[in-house]
Amino acid sequence: MPSRLRLERMSAIMVYNVTNPHTVTFMNYFYNRGLVEGENITGDLAPEGMKFIAAQDSPTDKALLLVGNEISGSVSVWQIEED
Repeated sequence: MPSRLRLERMSAIMVYNVTNPHTVTFMNYFYNRGLVEGENITGDLAPEGMKFIAAQDSPTDKALLLVGNEISGSVSVWQIEED
């Protein structure tokens, strides 16, 4: 199962596959933040807490990542697709 690391200042999340700790692989990088210069920052800001929900425990039958965002006060729900 992939592990998630966070980049709080950028409001980003990096995904690594750590199934085998000896061959860790970077998988993806994503964020939901507006980055238009000169405008207010929008979207989900400062991911603070995360909770992974396995597909068998999910109401959508897909793996989910719930993210609480400290600055924006929002909760993000990311659907995890497995290759």
